[in-house]
Amino acid sequence: MIRALLFDLDDTLLDHTGAARDAVDQWCRELGLPEGQHARFAAIERKWFQAYERGEVSHHGQRAARCREFLGREMSDAEALAAYDGYLSAYREQWRAFADALPTLTWALESGFQVGVLTNGEREMQQAKLEATGLALADVPLIPTVDLGCPKPQRAAYLAACDQLGAASVDTLMVGDSLTNDVQGARTAGLHALHLDRAGNGDLRSLIALTEVLPQRAS
Repeated sequence: MIRALLFDLDDTLLDHTGAARDAVDQWCRELGLPEGQHARFAAIERKWFQAYERGEVSHHGQRAARCREFLGREMSDAEALAAYDGYLSAYREQWRAFADALPTLTWALESGFQVGVLTNGEREMQQAKLEATGLALADVPLIPTVDLGCPKPQRAAYLAACDQLGAASVDTLMVGDSLTNDVQGARTAGLHALHLDRAGNGDLRSLIALTEVLPQRAS
């Protein structure tokens, strides 16, 4: 029986893609660069974040590398991180939760599940996102894998999150938008997993309620 629900944050509870798209345009305007470079920025972000997930660069290192590649400049890490602050500032202004995020978290808690947010982001920023969007709930711990030292899809990340919720992996359902990080990795660690496609399968709570492994209420 499922007793715990783990949610990804970006593009699961929070509209990271939309926020990033608007932030890139704002950053480019401030730098005097052409707007509309969302696809290129997203590809660079994906490339370097995956390198971080493989343990090839640090979390701050992938930010610096993103900035250097996007701007096409040779910079030290310190210079790149300072320049990247322009993007991060614009990104913070654009944070917004999906409309079904808070109702789903509230429903899960009221149904008696242990609930947590397992994210590959760092604690400071991810906590700020939860607070800015009204998703920071006292009974829903934020579990950043940067703190754990093992990002998704590493098996240890999911097991550590289950430990923090006091639930066995077999009794835990991971929900997220990434097939690699939120489905395949979770299943390898012994969790149940559910893929959320924001472009295709609609409401978060309805999707969870349809899964065959979920009881009507936790006991």
